[in-house]
Amino acid sequence: MHPSLLTVYKSPFKKIRLGKDNDGGYVIIDIPNPRYDILIAGGVDDDISFEEHFTTKYPSVKCIAFDGSVSAAPEHNTNITFVHKFISGYNDEHVTNLHDIIDNHNSIFIKMDIEGHEIPWIKSLNTERLNKLEQITMEFHFPFSENEIEAFEKLNQNHFLVHFHPNTGCGLRNHNGVNIPNVFECTYLHKKYFTRFPELNSDTIPGTLDMKNVLTCDDIYINYPPFVNLERTF
Repeated sequence: MHPSLLTVYKSPFKKIRLGKDNDGGYVIIDIPNPRYDILIAGGVDDDISFEEHFTTKYPSVKCIAFDGSVSAAPEHNTNITFVHKFISGYNDEHVTNLHDIIDNHNSIFIKMDIEGHEIPWIKSLNTERLNKLEQITMEFHFPFSENEIEAFEKLNQNHFLVHFHPNTGCGLRNHNGVNIPNVFECTYLHKKYFTRFPELNSDTIPGTLDMKNVLTCDDIYINYPPFVNLERTF
């Protein structure tokens, strides 16, 4: 995976944080008058704070939350439906690729932390399904082999990466000459929300809305390309 696939751009709209403090909360783009018709959440464990906050902010949006690792559904509001299944790139009794749900919706918000299965899931999506994803907030886990290239290339076709946060509990590595966090959270926004090709991100990482995933670990600062462009032109 080449580091340039993780180039971060400026968002056309402000950012907000939804969910609880520290691990479990995510930074998203506050699109004016969004028309989401569903929130699909993967890997909620026992923390439904993001989904609760999202469906409170957007009360007309229903959420379907998936996690096959918990024995009982977390307590949640009536706008959230819990499904006891994992998410990956195929379907069976215990796993879903979500294709049927995506096919029946048109303006989708995705939030996922599915412990490495994000790559086969993204690779399973065709262009039509990817194009229905308005915004994607996702944690990536050790995506450093050639296997991940296709997934990031697919994401970059119709979306811009507009927020990036290192998971503070997992350290970083030098990969193709760039120090990259081993695990990181990304927010992608559909290209239709941009009136022109965006400028490179110049906000420092971590940013003002970011919080440590693990309180006992130091923040990971990555204020260099492709994450942050601090060059100034006059």
